[in-house]
Amino acid sequence: MKKSPCEIVLLTKDGEFASRWLSELAPLAENDAEAPLALKFAHAKYPELASVLLRGDTQILVIDDVSLGLQTARETLNTVRAHRAEIDCVLLTGASDAQQEGFECVISRGESNYGVVYRTLRRILLERIATPFADALREYVYAARDSWHTPGHSSGDSLSSSPWISDFHRFMGEHVFNTDLSVSVKMLDSLMDPISVIRQAQQLTAKTFGAHHSYFVTNGTSTSNKIVLQHLLRHGDRVVVDRNCHKSVHHAMIMSGAVPVYLESAVNQQYGIYGPVPQREIFAAIDRTPGARLLVLTSCTYDGLRYDLKPIIEYAHAAGLFVLIDEAWYAHGRFHPEMRPTALECGADFVTQSTHKMLSAFSQASMIHVGDFGWREVSDGGANFDTAGFREDINMHTSTSPQYGMIASLDVARKQMSIEGFSVLERTLGFAEEIRTFVRDNTVFSNLSARDLCDDSLAEDGIRLDPTKVTIDVGCAGLNAPDAQAQLFTEFGIQVEKNTHNTLSFLVTIGTTESKVLRLKQALRSLSEKADSGENQKPKATSSEDTVGQNLPALSEIVALPRTAYFARGEKRSWEGDDRELLIGAIACDEVVPYPPGIPLLVPGQRITTEILDAIAAFTSDRTDLEMHGLRSLNGEPAIRVLTKQEAEDALAEFQVVARFVDSDAEKKLFTQNSVERKVNTAVSTGAKEIV
Repeated sequence: MKKSPCEIVLLTKDGEFASRWLSELAPLAENDAEAPLALKFAHAKYPELASVLLRGDTQILVIDDVSLGLQTARETLNTVRAHRAEIDCVLLTGASDAQQEGFECVISRGESNYGVVYRTLRRILLERIATPFADALREYVYAARDSWHTPGHSSGDSLSSSPWISDFHRFMGEHVFNTDLSVSVKMLDSLMDPISVIRQAQQLTAKTFGAHHSYFVTNGTSTSNKIVLQHLLRHGDRVVVDRNCHKSVHHAMIMSGAVPVYLESAVNQQYGIYGPVPQREIFAAIDRTPGARLLVLTSCTYDGLRYDLKPIIEYAHAAGLFVLIDEAWYAHGRFHPEMRPTALECGADFVTQSTHKMLSAFSQASMIHVGDFGWREVSDGGANFDTAGFREDINMHTSTSPQYGMIASLDVARKQMSIEGFSVLERTLGFAEEIRTFVRDNTVFSNLSARDLCDDSLAEDGIRLDPTKVTIDVGCAGLNAPDAQAQLFTEFGIQVEKNTHNTLSFLVTIGTTESKVLRLKQALRSLSEKADSGENQKPKATSSEDTVGQNLPALSEIVALPRTAYFARGEKRSWEGDDRELLIGAIACDEVVPYPPGIPLLVPGQRITTEILDAIAAFTSDRTDLEMHGLRSLNGEPAIRVLTKQEAEDALAEFQVVARFVDSDAEKKLFTQNSVERKVNTAVSTGAKEIV
């Protein structure tokens, strides 16, 4: 088997020492037949650090503090952490009391036994590439033990011997079945209470992603979000949340009985895209919601828009709020300097990630990362993360029969990013730029930047675009995007991530190849030529109102607890005929969600407006390419479930008690004063020159 190259670089000013070090270690690597890695040793001077960090094979940086000086050694460590967080840093020192903090380990510069030095460096890399669970699973399967336990297919034997379904066994492959095991296999640990290989895999994951704790979840980030909110919220707790977050967050509101304080996202009506919430609106919502428990934001969004999270998280922490960032679309962010900082690096308390969306894990494979909670120690005298309680919350949502292949895929995906994350993302970003360049130079379409995708209200908020999300405006050439998507699929065998009425979104991942890029460029060229000639072209929209389904409705008021509204009996009403007028002003019982991307047009407890009703009707009748979740059926027609008159009166009365906002002069004065203090503290911590 070909060994993967790993470079260990000594950073020093002492050329004579470097030559001796390399001459001693290189032969040890060449003669190490047992190592699964091909270790290469090199040295570099301090000015060469930037080029060293651009080499994907660089895996360990040994920093010589004798020749560089202790301060430079520390600065080097910080530089490496900021650009290549996965690289292990080793301190090579002549001091007997050297501080190891931040370094993987310390090696004495005077060490004469180079065998020990070599084995120490090799151990560091072997720990990084270990996949404890995946290795145990492979070992168990290859041992070919007889199965007298669940699942019933018994390693696939019930299929392989069947004349009726053996074709499915051949199609899926034998390892899909013989890795489908159960908690009866003790050597594979338990996801419900991990004590061995799953626990080890999660500990490695926490180190790789920069978390204090990491947890594997086998039912997607939808479940991850519900777990975190269940852990943090109790009935009546207030949550400041982007109303355009994923539907799972709204489900968690229903389950917990929390009170949502919804933030209205900026909306780009031209392209039908929800953006982030303006920073000033987040701050204002925190200010007017004293005692709020949690802030929930999505970064990046489905379209790749990223918040400037650090000032937002610091402001929330100063007000005593926990922060959950849904990074379902940003699991890759830590592994390339162009993508950082991540939410954890900005101080988020909880981060949920869909490892399957952008990395090499199976669908439904997700992770929850927990931050350091350091701000809580200052604010309330030392609140620690409740690991036992969080485990119970996880178990309430976790199957006692998880898919073991999915767990293994999380283990392997972590390994890949730990050892080659920079290299694969460098290639991925190159492909994304190649596609954008081609569209700009060879088609009549246009690439959309962060500025294009954002509403004007976000102009000063430092919103950035994840380059792996490529959004192309085909409407500018007169094309209807759903039709263009259909042509790409039927004529060129290309499936895009999503579309609006006039845009196509392409997800460039670490699995993108040169051949896929070539075929996409050919397809886009063909579409462009047809558009340029007028073939299959529809009348070009001249304003945002000209395109069906384009206008996204504004947030209306929440007047009932989502839990109360959802669990009410309610009554169904269609928007056709006389019932339409009865719907206007009624209180919704269900989420109504076009999918993808899963952002609600309506949530339980929300008043229905004419604008919202028109949007639902338009999406339902004209966007047949989308699923519409949450609608009911009445006499064969789509309908919405709403509170009855009596239920509405009861729900309104409850909401006024549970969700009472600040209304006394004393309370107003208090939270206004706290608001000013938070702005001052945030400005000082972020280096701001003025407070708006």
